[in-house]
Amino acid sequence: METEQQVRLNFLEEAEDFLNSLESVLLQLSTVAVEKQQVDLALRAAHSLKGGSSMMGFNTLSEVAHRLEDFLKIIRVRYQDQLLKTEVETLLLQGLDTLRQISKFYQKEQEIDPIWLETNVDPIFEQLTDYLGELKSEDEDALLSQEEDVNPALLMFENGVEAILQQLESQFTVLEPEQLYEELISISEQFIEFGLMAEIEPFIDLSQSIKKELSLITIEEVFSFAKEALETWQRSHALIALGRLDNLPTTFDFSCDTSVELNLLDELQALENLENDPLDDISFSELASSMLGEESFNDLQEAFTQLIDEQSEASEELKNIQNQPNLNQNHRNFRISAQQIAAFNRLFEDLILERNSINFRIDQIKVFMTLMWQRMQNLEDSNTLLRRWYDSVSLNYKLPQIVENSPRSIATNVTLSSLRTNLKDKFDVMEMAQYTDLHLISQEQMETIVQLREVATDIDLGFKELTQSVSDFNQTTHFLYDNLIRSQMRPFGEITQRFPRLIRDLSVQFNKTVKLQLKGETTLIDSSLLDLLNDPLIHLLRNAFDHGIEDPETRLQMGKIPEGTITVEASNKGNQTIITISDDGRGIDLNKISSRLISQGMSKEQVELLSEKELLNQIFEPGFSTAEKISELSGRGVGMDIVKTNLTEIRGEITVNTKLGLGTNFTLIVPINLSVLRVMIVESKGMVFAIAADTIKGVIQLNPEENTVKWGDKQISVLNLPEKFHFSRPNKPFTMTGTPMINRSIALIIEDGDTLQGVSVDRFWIEQDMTVRPITTPIPLPPGFNQSIIWGDGRVIPLVDLAEWVKSFDNNAQTINTIKDNSVVTEKTSTILVVDDSINVRRYLSIMLNKAGYQVEEAKDGQEAVDKLLNGLQVNAVISDLEMPRLDGYGVLEVLKQKDEFKQLPIMILTSRSQEKHRKLAMNLGASAYFSKPYTEQKLLNTLAKFIDRSMLLN
Repeated sequence: METEQQVRLNFLEEAEDFLNSLESVLLQLSTVAVEKQQVDLALRAAHSLKGGSSMMGFNTLSEVAHRLEDFLKIIRVRYQDQLLKTEVETLLLQGLDTLRQISKFYQKEQEIDPIWLETNVDPIFEQLTDYLGELKSEDEDALLSQEEDVNPALLMFENGVEAILQQLESQFTVLEPEQLYEELISISEQFIEFGLMAEIEPFIDLSQSIKKELSLITIEEVFSFAKEALETWQRSHALIALGRLDNLPTTFDFSCDTSVELNLLDELQALENLENDPLDDISFSELASSMLGEESFNDLQEAFTQLIDEQSEASEELKNIQNQPNLNQNHRNFRISAQQIAAFNRLFEDLILERNSINFRIDQIKVFMTLMWQRMQNLEDSNTLLRRWYDSVSLNYKLPQIVENSPRSIATNVTLSSLRTNLKDKFDVMEMAQYTDLHLISQEQMETIVQLREVATDIDLGFKELTQSVSDFNQTTHFLYDNLIRSQMRPFGEITQRFPRLIRDLSVQFNKTVKLQLKGETTLIDSSLLDLLNDPLIHLLRNAFDHGIEDPETRLQMGKIPEGTITVEASNKGNQTIITISDDGRGIDLNKISSRLISQGMSKEQVELLSEKELLNQIFEPGFSTAEKISELSGRGVGMDIVKTNLTEIRGEITVNTKLGLGTNFTLIVPINLSVLRVMIVESKGMVFAIAADTIKGVIQLNPEENTVKWGDKQISVLNLPEKFHFSRPNKPFTMTGTPMINRSIALIIEDGDTLQGVSVDRFWIEQDMTVRPITTPIPLPPGFNQSIIWGDGRVIPLVDLAEWVKSFDNNAQTINTIKDNSVVTEKTSTILVVDDSINVRRYLSIMLNKAGYQVEEAKDGQEAVDKLLNGLQVNAVISDLEMPRLDGYGVLEVLKQKDEFKQLPIMILTSRSQEKHRKLAMNLGASAYFSKPYTEQKLLNTLAKFIDRSMLLN
């Protein structure tokens, strides 16, 4: 179980997500008119950060987040559809930076110096106050009215109905039954009028139904009726306030057992009176017998005695299990070292190797099974002939002489001969059949064949079961691998989320207008590579801003729009991650590169011999720069060198394409460190090799004489691989067993940039997951040949990058299982469902509840909580946040409280919203209690225990 300190530190990591959400909104305030939805996102992030920080004890972080939230409220109310000054945007971003710095202080467990706050934080918010002013109560009211956005009739309905309901609730203890009856009739008529005014038909129908039911009850039932009607009206009023009219009740069915109701009320009152009394003197037997009756209690005692006797037999076995750690089945995040991940990968690679070996042997056994059944069929045919001969001989008492010479008859000749003589003397042929040694041998042979068939059938049945088990094992390893890969991958957006701020700050500092486009932010990248890519991408981004994008005046002179564009895009292709950084700027002037090389000592003739690609590659050389002067951004000749060096360390490469006056494109190609890969096994000219399956766009049948194929509406040229194979010596064919999936020539369609290319192969064998191994050799390998896979029988098959291989031809290069928790879950007194979209808030509450003796279930939002409960999850209470994605806390109350099985379930709201309006809505929907953050832990636990006790008694 995680400690409270660990949960608090984890919250600080989650806080970074809130800060990133804030930053993404703030970066648009000076360029895009203030949008209500965007500011609401920022307000929610600031509000969540404020509430969560307060709950975790990070008071300074909470206070500064609160100050920033106030200014966002001002912007939301006073500056909607307006552009903010760049100075205001800068101050807001600086305030955000102080939140990041405070979070780092807490992460390092450093004290936050008040002087630092006065020096670095207060001036920012003082300047914001000068620009935006103070938050006033009128702003809060305007914000609430904007949230409501209701018509006057509906507003009158809400206020009028709420006032009447409050008055009715206060009159329960003072009115006589007859007076309460008349009051209910009057309220029903008033509510019908309110419903007509606001045009809410379901509420009208409900009030009419309540008025009708009033005429059917007795005077003794008035109090129970009034209580139930009040709850129904309160619930309907809350649903209308939330705008959820679809779920409004239209009828009222009163069914109340007054005796049961009064007894329950008496029991509840007695329970409250005993709240502070000791319970040690209460006898369980007296309590149970009084509730069940003497006879039922005796039967129950006997049953418990028998159950205890049975349980004691297994107690010793359970002791060992109970001592094992109990794994919580809730979703949790764990920190695992890179060494442990690497060890896990190696073990999984071995698992895949063993699995493929098993599959290979299974295929071999299938061949042997087919051969066995062929042999069995031959035996069956021989058995049929033998049986016919046996039946024929059995009818004839004259036996062939060959029987006497058989090995078996010689061994038993004396005994059988004497037996035959005795039988012949007593019976003739018609009275008893005569048997010889051959009869017995034939009979034994036929029985043996039948027994062999039975054994073969058993083997076949067992093999089918084994095949099914292996199939399930293959599926399990596939799912295991998918989850293993996901656990080691992170979205590309984790490193690009800071890029907009970088470009924004550079634009303000150097007076350039630049738009940043981010694509492929959800592309998953190996975690070990993601951090190493950060510096190269930052260098390339700054380079594109400085060298690529022109100033607005120059762009206008060149016929471009004043605003430049830099695009960062990531994608995965096969076992590679491809990242491009492109701009629509001035491009790279090759003449400047040539001049720079000449100034560094290279002759003009040598420079003229360099190709365009070789010239462009010079920018990655140490100390090379075409900048005319050194600036804060460039001119030192170190940035691009670092990019090249860092990429080389992770076996990556970088290429550059440019067009003068139009822009430049840098492409980073980084290998994905996949230990297991889905591959296609193909064969061409006796050579078997593997290809990453996700690099193949399609497969088309191919006639040997064809050199083009049609793919969609395109005609694609086909490269004949056998013509490209050139070996220095005859190669030994790689013999494959079994039958290929496609045993004819096919064209594999691959993509190289924007170009499609077909590659012909002779046959396609199979597609499956294989363990990937690097090829380590001092001998230079052909392009595209740098990895291999291990076949099931241990042989090595090269893994070929077809795109790289085909490209080399054009360049005239050289050719060639969830472990189930077996521990016993200790039964808790009660189970609490914690519902919150913040994983760290859920963890914090779980630790608190576990310490108090509760078992905890978790749900990440209201929809998951409802799904779990409707699917049978048994809990004693629910603690829910109010604001959550998919389904909020109001929605949880709305769905659950309309179902009979959850009406007595205590649902407590724990939220940062402290306004009375939010509390009333929740209580009217059926909430048992409403806590706003920060809260008193002991008070929450006491309230929780009280509601659980009441719920258990009512149930």
